[in-house]
Amino acid sequence: MVRGRRLAAAVTLCAVLALGAACGKKIMPQPQDNRELFSWRGVTATATENGCLTARGEAQGNVDNMASVILEIQPIDGSADSCAGCPFQATARQEFWPEKQITPQGTAIVEVTMCPDRKAPAYRWRLVGLNVLTRFAHALGKVQTLVVDPNAPGFELPVDDTRPQQQTEIVIP
Repeated sequence: MVRGRRLAAAVTLCAVLALGAACGKKIMPQPQDNRELFSWRGVTATATENGCLTARGEAQGNVDNMASVILEIQPIDGSADSCAGCPFQATARQEFWPEKQITPQGTAIVEVTMCPDRKAPAYRWRLVGLNVLTRFAHALGKVQTLVVDPNAPGFELPVDDTRPQQQTEIVIP
C-alpha cells in the first residue's frame, strides 16, 4: 500500500515536472547576427508644392540587405484619430523599391515620394526598411511630425507631451 502511494506520488511528480517544463515564454527565435542588419541614421521629410510628401533617409549597416522601404503617414488635422499624445497609428502606407545611392562611407541614401489621399496641415510619419532576410526585424525610423500648413484653420501644433518611445520631432519648413 505504501509502495503504491510512493509510485503514484512519483508518477504525479514526473507529470507535474513535464507539464511545468512546457510552460514559459514562447516566441519565435530572433536572429542574432547583427552583421545582416541595417538601421536609419538620419531621415527628413519635406512637402512638395502639389501636397505630396518626400522622405529622404540615410541607412547604415548592411545596406545591401535593404529589400524595400515603406513610408507610413498619419494626418494630423484636429480629428479624434490624430491627437498629439496618442501612439503613432499609420493610416496610409506605401511600399517602394527605390534605387539606393551608396555613399563613400558605405551608407545608402533613399528618397521616396508619396501623395496622401487625405490632405492635412501636418503629418506624423516614419520610414520602415524591410530586410531581404525576412526573419530579421524591420528597421524602424523615428516617428516625426512634418508641418505642411501651420496657418490652417482649426490646426494647433501638437504639444510635445508624447511618450519617449515615440521619439516625435516637429519640423517646420
